[in-house]
Amino acid sequence: MHVTLHLTSGCNMRCNYCYSPPLKRCDMTEATVLKAIEFASDLSPSNTGIIFFGGEPLLNKNLIHAGIAHCQHLDEKFGRKFHYKVTTNGILLDEAFLKYACSVNLIVALSFDGIKEAHDYHRRNVGGEGTFDLLESRIDLLLKHQPYSSVLMVVSPETAKYYAESIDYLYQKGFRYLIVSLNYAGKWTDIDVQELKRQYKLLAKWYENLTMEQKKFYFSPFEVKLATHIQGEDARCQRCHLGMRQVSVGPDGTVYPCVQFVKDGVSNKEFSIGDVWNGIDEKKRQRLFLLSQEMQEFCQNCTLKTRCNNHCSCLNWQTTGTINSVAPVVCETERILFPIVDRMGERLYRKRAPMFIQKHYNAIYPILSLLEDTGAI
Repeated sequence: MHVTLHLTSGCNMRCNYCYSPPLKRCDMTEATVLKAIEFASDLSPSNTGIIFFGGEPLLNKNLIHAGIAHCQHLDEKFGRKFHYKVTTNGILLDEAFLKYACSVNLIVALSFDGIKEAHDYHRRNVGGEGTFDLLESRIDLLLKHQPYSSVLMVVSPETAKYYAESIDYLYQKGFRYLIVSLNYAGKWTDIDVQELKRQYKLLAKWYENLTMEQKKFYFSPFEVKLATHIQGEDARCQRCHLGMRQVSVGPDGTVYPCVQFVKDGVSNKEFSIGDVWNGIDEKKRQRLFLLSQEMQEFCQNCTLKTRCNNHCSCLNWQTTGTINSVAPVVCETERILFPIVDRMGERLYRKRAPMFIQKHYNAIYPILSLLEDTGAI
């Protein structure tokens, strides 16, 4: 079980991805952090994932320190096991925090959108200036301390033309875990979608070449689609189930089934499923989960229905206002991605590319890869 703690609804950037920015910053208190950790531990005592989130969580570094110290206390006293992650825009990332993160095994993930033209288009500081130049040095610092950190990149209609170049830039900088999301709430036109298709084809060549060179990397849009093709229903079972495998805690302690529903952390109570003091309302959680499993009629006969993002309730809510209705842009962008990835996968399989076979057909590859990278084998 993963539990995301929204330490604040505030941020130190002015990003165009924040469509409904809070009118007033709301911070989680230390008491709520400690209670949220106990709540999370009760949900999954033997393996609890704590994700520090925002807004920008590094605005409240003290809460991260307090939260992890409490986790260590619960581990020492009751044998509760935790692992940690923080997602940051990087502005407040420094040597001291990274040394601390390494000392407690806190994984740091960076939100960064690629080359300067792409990143600065949406990610600006409060004064309206692009943050690329400031954050480039932060990338080097992060990867020096945590070589396996992931980068979280968002592609919008305005930045689609930079997609392939941005991914290669991030790879060349040293990132090996590249997690990419489309900004579905953007105003995608037919021209933008065609550009996205062109970029996917460029990325397929990039992916294929690196794989043939036996390079290790993870590029989320392609890996996920390949998994659904190769593993079928087994890959689908690994997907997020609304409120069942992860939950999010707003700054005031309210519990939501996913990070997307938290918004400013205090006003979107329609989708709350409890709070950290009284626990989860199981009837409401089950009701939302069952509602999320209902599939639209036009999806029923689609050959891609078990592989596409129609299952993602938070994405559906973000784009349509309901948790089981799929936006046309989601359907359209999914349809252009599948054939490109599938053809690429078929080529790599026919060539018996060793890295491709290991990555997608060897169930213990992630463990072997980690052992190899750490020098254990």
